[in-house]
Amino acid sequence: MPPLLPATGADLDHAAATIAAARRVLVTGLVGAAVADAVAACDLAEALAAAFDPGAPETARVTGPTVARIGGVTAVPAELRDRADLVIFWFCDPRRADATFLDRFVAPALPGPRGRRTIAVGPHDVAGDGAAHRHVALPGEAAIDAARLVEAAATGIDLETLAADGPLRSAADAVAAAVAAASCVAVVTDWAADPTGLGPWSTASLVRRLAGRRPAFEVPLGERDDAAVAVGTWRYGAAGAIEVADRAGGRFLPAEGDAVRLVDRREVDCVVVVGTPTPQVNAALARAGDAIAVVRLAPPLADVARRIAAARSATGTVA
Repeated sequence: MPPLLPATGADLDHAAATIAAARRVLVTGLVGAAVADAVAACDLAEALAAAFDPGAPETARVTGPTVARIGGVTAVPAELRDRADLVIFWFCDPRRADATFLDRFVAPALPGPRGRRTIAVGPHDVAGDGAAHRHVALPGEAAIDAARLVEAAATGIDLETLAADGPLRSAADAVAAAVAAASCVAVVTDWAADPTGLGPWSTASLVRRLAGRRPAFEVPLGERDDAAVAVGTWRYGAAGAIEVADRAGGRFLPAEGDAVRLVDRREVDCVVVVGTPTPQVNAALARAGDAIAVVRLAPPLADVARRIAAARSATGTVA
């Protein structure tokens, strides 16, 4: 992939000319972007009548972003470290996304006299059994049903009408009891590989219900593009997968207009990467090879749209 380009100089002129010559542009990247950079990326996409998608896995799901449907109560790992006296690893091993996660965010002691307890629910033991840790073993395919039962158990719904005695019922009772004894709950998730959106939906619903009774939040692992998701939602009503960036009504096409599918189907001839692409977008660009031009731009982007407009004017290209 081409190197990150500076925001000034001859290299940027060449990048502007490449973008200006394209027929169909995709603006993507934006992992970890600041709000100002996400706004500038949207401005650029609108100037080009480009597709806009930060590249997050959730816009590649058929059901679209979970937050757009149900809302989410999320926090960064530092909030877990500083506040949560109960950490639930929900059908995930945080070391997959960050090998240092446990040492950095779980092992440090909480301020004050409270200790921290952890529960791993699902196939991954994560921390090993001990006085402050428990593994509730369940197969991966039980994640959605387990979330619904824990939500019911933690909010006082009689499980007798929902589930007979068995592993799922026992797991729900165990997690609900731990939640009841906690002052602040963090639910760690990793749904990057979920193709449908049902997994994120189930935990978002669970955490919202828990948060109505005590401080509780989800800590989603993997690449974070919170600013891009927020800005995209403000402007277009959706986090990404926007067919044409247009504040007056860009169409939202989950699992159709996401970055990976646009690249894999060669529906764009130029991809503008602002910041850092997700691994999924990187893989798609690698598959495309030289068939699609790739321009990587380092924020800030204030000068980019002007140079592209000048390049289009010089070549007679109409946006």
